[in-house]
This record gives sequence, C-alpha cells and structure tokens, in this order.
Amino acid sequence: MGTIVSSVCFAVSLYLATSAYSLRNFLRSRLAQVCRQKGKDDRFGEILREDETALVSCELLFLVSLIGMVIGVVNQPGGATMTAGDWTWRLTLLIAGAWSCLHVIPWAISRAAGEWFLFWTWPCTRLLIPLTLPVRILARWADTIFHRLVGRMDPDENLETLAEEIQSVVDEGEREGLLESRAGRMIHRLMELRQEDVRAIMTPRTDIEFISVDDSLGQARIELLDAGHSRIPVIEENLDEIVGILYARDLLEEIVKQDPRELRTIVREPFYVPETMTIDMLLETMKLRRLHMAIVLDEYGGTTGLVTLEDILEEIVGDIADEFDEDEGDEIHVVDKFTIQVDARMHLDELNDRFDLELPEDADFDSIGGFVFFELGRIPKIGESFRWGNVAITVMEATNRQVLRLELKSDTPWPSSQLPEGVHATGVEPPVQGRQLVPSESEPPESSS
Repeated sequence: MGTIVSSVCFAVSLYLATSAYSLRNFLRSRLAQVCRQKGKDDRFGEILREDETALVSCELLFLVSLIGMVIGVVNQPGGATMTAGDWTWRLTLLIAGAWSCLHVIPWAISRAAGEWFLFWTWPCTRLLIPLTLPVRILARWADTIFHRLVGRMDPDENLETLAEEIQSVVDEGEREGLLESRAGRMIHRLMELRQEDVRAIMTPRTDIEFISVDDSLGQARIELLDAGHSRIPVIEENLDEIVGILYARDLLEEIVKQDPRELRTIVREPFYVPETMTIDMLLETMKLRRLHMAIVLDEYGGTTGLVTLEDILEEIVGDIADEFDEDEGDEIHVVDKFTIQVDARMHLDELNDRFDLELPEDADFDSIGGFVFFELGRIPKIGESFRWGNVAITVMEATNRQVLRLELKSDTPWPSSQLPEGVHATGVEPPVQGRQLVPSESEPPESSS
C-alpha cells in the first residue's frame, strides 16, 4: 500500500511541479499563438486572469503531495524492522531522486513546451484552484494583518508595487518582441514622472533667456525672434523680479495697433511652482490652467529655473530638436570603449542607469557637473581630474563660472548595449562652439564688478 501511495504522490508532484514552472515562466505571445492555433482564444484570457491563483494552488498542493510521498515511503512493508542507518540511506535516496525528478524534469518541460503543457492541462489545473481556497483566504488575512501591524498599506493598495508590476510587464513585452524598446523606454519614463521633481527637467537660472520690461515693443520683437521662443519671461532688474510672460501672439497683435501700449501692460501673469513639485503634478496643473510655462522657485522665493510643456514631453519621448535649436553636439560622445565625454548638465540618474555607474545622487545636486563641484569644493579648471571608484573624471571644457563638458575614463570597457542611439565611437572630440574656455595654466579671471 505504501508503494502505491508514494507512486501516486510522485506522479501528482511531477504534474504540479511542471504546472508551477509553466505558470511562472510562460510567454504571453507564445501562449496566445497556441490558443489561436487550437481555436481557444477564450482559454488565453482565462489563463491570464487565473495564472497567479493557479500558481499558488499548484505550489500548495505540491507540498501536500510531497508529504504524502514521504508517508508512503515510510509505510512500505518491512519498514518496522529497518535500522536507523537503513532509514537514513533510504531517505537520502528519496530526497536526491525527488529533487532530480521534480526539479530538473519539470524545468526542462516548461522551457521546451511550457505553453503547450499549460494549454492542454489547464482544464485540470483550473479544478485545483477551489481546493486551496480556505488556505488562500487564511494567508490573505494573515498578510493584511501583518501589513497593518508594521504600519504599511494593504499590498493591493500599494502604488509602488503596482508601478513595479507595470514596469515588469513592459520589460517582458520587450523581451518577447511585443513592445519596441523605444516604446518601453517611454512607458518607464511615464512611470517615473510621479517620482521626479521639476528640478530634473527645468532650464536652470543661468540658461534662462529673458527680455527687460524697459524694452520697446520693437526691441522685444527682435529679442523674441533671436531667442526662437513663442513665450519669454520679462524682468525688472533681475530674474528674481519677473514682471510676466510675453507671448509672441500678444506682442504681434499690439505692434500692429495705431496706439500700442507699453510692454509691461501686455505681459501675462507668471505661474510659479516650487522646485520640489513632482513632474506629474506639474503636468496636471498646467493642463488644468492651460499653461505652457512655469517659473520654478527655490525655498527662499528666488527664481531657480524655468520649465515648459516641451520639457515635460522631452522627458517622456526624448530630446526634440526644432529649427531654432542650436547644434550643440551629442550629450554623450564616445571616444573609445573606455572613454566617454558628457555634457556637464546631464543628470546623474540617467548617467548611472545608462552606464551602470554608482555616482552619488544627492539632494544638493542633480547633474554630473554639480557632483564635480561638490567633490572638488570649488570651480575646477580645464584639465583637473579626480577618481571615483574605477572612473577617472576630467574637466574638458569650462568657463570662469561653470563646468561645460567632462570626460569619464573607466578602467573597464563601457557596456555598449547602454550607449545612446545614434552615438558613434570615432575617437574625435566634438567641436567647441561659441564657448569661452578657461586655460588650465591660468586662474579664472575675476569679475569686473
């Protein structure tokens, strides 16, 4: 009797282990193809709805069948007369054989034909789900109580968990070829909007283009054309005193009038946001207010940057170049397999993600240039360098006020799979266009003020 019980439990365990491996590793695209070939499209949707519950049921029943197999072996004829050494030897063989048969064989089947196995056995696997309902309910209650005891929200209400699940689905879609890598990157960026603040995408204060409120309408028109923008801030004395935002349409409508008003009277009220506001909140606010531009303020009320709808869009789809954008070269330039040159304004999180770096991301700085300032404690000169881990960082271009471009030389080759699209390793440094450089052998000139 014990032999029969152990044999039946072994067969059941083999089936349950194969089902569990197949449910854990099946590819949606292949399963959909199998279901279409057999004219069972409804089965595909049913498996997707119940796969997690079925997986838990198979794993629970697998443990039960293993216990039954051990009991069957123990109750075999002659077991009462066996010595401790005989029992040890028999159980050792049982464990080794069970692991080999119940791990290797199911794994091989799931890898070779997991989708087919899942399709043909699903009617039987589906019947196992109600058998584990009481255990699953108890486990669910225990999980909820535990989360509340430790002060965490219910797992179903955890937005972070939901975001991770969505990103894992996107990753799987890319692996299966159902989703292009570019579309996958866009979805990942969309998921990150609720975590990034506006500092990550804003135009910094030093790069903001503006016009003076004392300019005439004619001067304002020329400066607006030179800037190549449809909207531009208008200031009093400095960027902390923004009078308003000048729209090109409002300016053109006023210029053609016989008695045009002053520039101050046609600007629109600026919209201010704190630098700690998240990008998704800013996007929602700008949609509600029908705005295209916002002024970013620091904790002291000073202007720290400017952000537009185009900046948010570029965060999702990548850089968008129009006819007014200057050709400033690639943000990342590959010199050789060990050396890259990057724009000092490049964000640290993006650089770390692309090249598997571990540069520190601090609240006091967002860019690689800010990291260099923080490490050196001063404005560096051209040619200065320091090491961080296995990477040597060298200042390639700089002014007397900021770092423009850096060279990163690694002791090991950079991962080619993470290089940005359209970048070619040429070994030729990108041209310097219109930048005043500080020679490495001289000190930065003092301000005339």
